[in-house]
Amino acid sequence: MGSEGRKPSRTGPATEWSAPKGPGGTGGLLVGARWTARWITVGGRTATAPAHAAAWVDFGYDGTVTGSYGCTSFRRTAHVTAGTLTLGAPAVQSTGRGRCAAENRGFEEEFRTFFDGRLNITRRVDDVTIGLKNGRGDQVALKLLWPKGLFGRRWQVDHLAVADTSHPLAAGKAVYFVFHRDGTVTGNLGCNDFTGRAAFSGDVFTLYRLTPTTHRNCSKDVMRDEQIMLSPRNDPRSTRFSALTDSWESDHDPTQGLPEFGYGFKALDH
Repeated sequence: MGSEGRKPSRTGPATEWSAPKGPGGTGGLLVGARWTARWITVGGRTATAPAHAAAWVDFGYDGTVTGSYGCTSFRRTAHVTAGTLTLGAPAVQSTGRGRCAAENRGFEEEFRTFFDGRLNITRRVDDVTIGLKNGRGDQVALKLLWPKGLFGRRWQVDHLAVADTSHPLAAGKAVYFVFHRDGTVTGNLGCNDFTGRAAFSGDVFTLYRLTPTTHRNCSKDVMRDEQIMLSPRNDPRSTRFSALTDSWESDHDPTQGLPEFGYGFKALDH
């Protein structure tokens, strides 16, 4: 499930983002973010998750979890505390997995059986890797896929990545993007406001050509950076991304033929 790009409908600066209140402890890290399954161990046998975040879970503040077992999407109730996750019966579950890869189907069967009832939550290494474990000793390793507030939060463009070079921006914190769930993106490029479209699917971020909504002139360095962001060599521009708690990187993937260009985003609102 991704954010589908549609006609832009917002311009101008965003309001300050504020996270809803969730549980404390390690369980609190789960809520409001999207996680991808990396591997599952059942009965002493370990299976690696399918590529490109095909198996994922997204914990809402409304007491539900949506996701995909690898082929089949689902939505069900989820009660999260500091150390436990209790899952209810699926409320919505799609069918029809005929076009799904065999490796995805194999992982799905294991994940679907595991992801039920009461699970213990443990922090594996850091805030972006979390484990779930059932009473039989089976476990799943989750890795942060989309950070909290991906939609609606101000994300400063901390730097651009061009080939193997990190390029800091002359305008600093003035450059920010706000992604909206309807597929629009708004913000400021350092001098001028803009609007556009963006989509998130698995671990791929796609940004379409941006359109300025103001026509101010600023310093030469700032205007140069604006032109880099306004004039992509590829439209749309797709990159793979990875997240930390309050930042995320979107960079090229040479194995997929993606362009040698990327973004480093850092949260402005905490």
